Amino acid sequence: MNLKRNYKILPFNQFDKNFLFIFLSSGALIGFLPVCPGTFGSLEGLIFFWFLKDFPFIYQLLIISGIIILGIISSDFTSKLLKNDDPDFVIIDEIAGMWIGVAGKHTLLEFILAFIIFRIIDIQKPYPLKKFEKLPNGWGIMADDIIAGFLTNILVIILIYIAKYLTLI
Repeated sequence: MNLKRNYKILPFNQFDKNFLFIFLSSGALIGFLPVCPGTFGSLEGLIFFWFLKDFPFIYQLLIISGIIILGIISSDFTSKLLKNDDPDFVIIDEIAGMWIGVAGKHTLLEFILAFIIFRIIDIQKPYPLKKFEKLPNGWGIMADDIIAGFLTNILVIILIYIAKYLTLI
């Protein structure tokens, strides 16, 4: 789905008036890329969070909470505006999920591992993630990726622990 096609859906003056919500929910318009918007959204989130990795963990949690709230509000507004439960270009959920997946991580290996795991979980949507998509509007858009982020973070911790354990034997 590209910007031009979605732009035709919205009356010109409405697009201008509501541009902030569309801009935020699309990850600064990255969601309008013609291929793999979710993957690029996750990558965008990963790159932005790299600059936050040295912040104290409590600050990371506050920033993540802020993007979750922003994501729920902007994706809810955008989905209602377009009368579409989950527009393809809305990728703020991937950004928030990725941030949760790398919270507390500091190494490039952890970030790469988190990216791969998050994309697998987000694409495959194992049980019960699919159920959370059925929540109304912004909550449904965000919830599955928030949970995928938590699963990713836990799996990265476990895999790094196992790798360290195996190298000590």
